[in-house]
Amino acid sequence: MIALIALLSGCKNDDFLDWKARNEMVLEQVKLDPDFHTTSTGLVYCIREDKFTSEAKPNSSSNIRCDICKGWLIDGYQFQRAALSSTVAELIPGFQEGIKMIHTHGTIELYIPYELGYGEDGVGTEGTTSFIPPYSTLHFYIHLAAIN
Repeated sequence: MIALIALLSGCKNDDFLDWKARNEMVLEQVKLDPDFHTTSTGLVYCIREDKFTSEAKPNSSSNIRCDICKGWLIDGYQFQRAALSSTVAELIPGFQEGIKMIHTHGTIELYIPYELGYGEDGVGTEGTTSFIPPYSTLHFYIHLAAIN
């Protein structure tokens, strides 16, 4: 019985090994773009605009408002389209790291590897619009409108 449970619990992630490989390949391709940089944690980013350097940068306890926050999976599925208001600490690690790089009114593009996103488990229920599969690289385009 224990062996069956262990076998079944591993099936979900095994079903996504091809997806994992595709995500890793896309991430490696983005890293070849000279506009993008990679942090020591593996976050891949490009600061698109950050000319208001006299403005504040958020920290972990900041409440932020992003008037543009678009997020996609590598297959083009857009899972995030709306403005975002949140405390930085409540966000996934890759988003936390990236948003702290820009000042208010800055714009950044992120490629978040699964280890800094929703990990090996993903989030949501498969077959629903809120599902993010295991091993997903997340692509975000973000404009930081305000720090409250």
